[in-house]
Amino acid sequence: MRQTVVGVFDRYAAAQQAANALASRGIDPDCIHVTGPAGQERGADLNDDDTGVVGHIRHFFAELFGPDDEREVGQYADAVRNGAAVVKVDVEDEPRIDLAREALLDAGAVDIEEHAALRRGAASGAVAASKVGRSATVQEDVIPVVKEELEVGKRSVSSGGVRVYARTLETPVQETLDLASEHARVERRPVNRPATAADLLPAGERTLEVRETAEKAVVHKSARVVEEVVVGKDVSHEQKTVRDQLKRTEVEVERLGAGSVQPFESYDGEFRSHFGTSHGSAGSRYEDYLPAYRFGHGLASDSRYAGRRWEEVEADARRDWTTAHPGSPWERAKLAVRHAWERVSG
Repeated sequence: MRQTVVGVFDRYAAAQQAANALASRGIDPDCIHVTGPAGQERGADLNDDDTGVVGHIRHFFAELFGPDDEREVGQYADAVRNGAAVVKVDVEDEPRIDLAREALLDAGAVDIEEHAALRRGAASGAVAASKVGRSATVQEDVIPVVKEELEVGKRSVSSGGVRVYARTLETPVQETLDLASEHARVERRPVNRPATAADLLPAGERTLEVRETAEKAVVHKSARVVEEVVVGKDVSHEQKTVRDQLKRTEVEVERLGAGSVQPFESYDGEFRSHFGTSHGSAGSRYEDYLPAYRFGHGLASDSRYAGRRWEEVEADARRDWTTAHPGSPWERAKLAVRHAWERVSG
């Protein structure tokens, strides 16, 4: 629960130093506010009417201390008029309240009554700080409105693959060949026979020559491409629908007037009966239409629409419903809203 601690200083510079001291002790600077005669340097009007700085200060302290504490409010406003500066600190927990009070005292905050007496010349010397750091409790409950958003994207992940290695292997082969070789042969044979006429013919010079040949193995290797291994990848696409549930905070504001409008719970049974008659056959749930019944009940409780007919209210109701429930069509909720409106407003 937020509380406010207030300190008064004779000089604006002292108030600013106090603000710096508060910040150095861990108080959020956005929660520290300094107001004082420095407004004169900016051309501010320090008149007592509502348009001047003092008038603003008077209204501020009236809201802080309550309208019945007029004497206290007047003292703070008079202090600002007479040259004092005010440091206001908003804190959330008790330890920081004490921390803020101590910081204001250490910085030289003055007693508001003695400050007034000094200005009248009725006192002199150092002043005490008996009322420094007066705090006021501001009752404030905060409902955070949260809305989830869906962000859909793509990322690449590894799903496997192939790795192809190429290397040269040697395989021993063996073939058997029949190789022929020719060898010259000279043979002398003893003969004992009578010479013939042919033998007696002059021989002259004769040369006989016999060539020898031999077959040798000839090895020749040739390379041929017998297969190709192609490495690549094919890309395929598929459509995938992503579904999820998104949460958001719905805040229903029910205005409470001084009339005789009963709480929503007192109409719950009748609204359920109306739902069963009007929407139940469509397979819907009462909880799906509950916001519409609540909205109609709230309209009937709003004094702005008191005494008006549905035809006069519908345009405003449709606008407010669309703003508060952007995902729910008005035509779907209209029947439940109107029934709650007419039932509650009579």
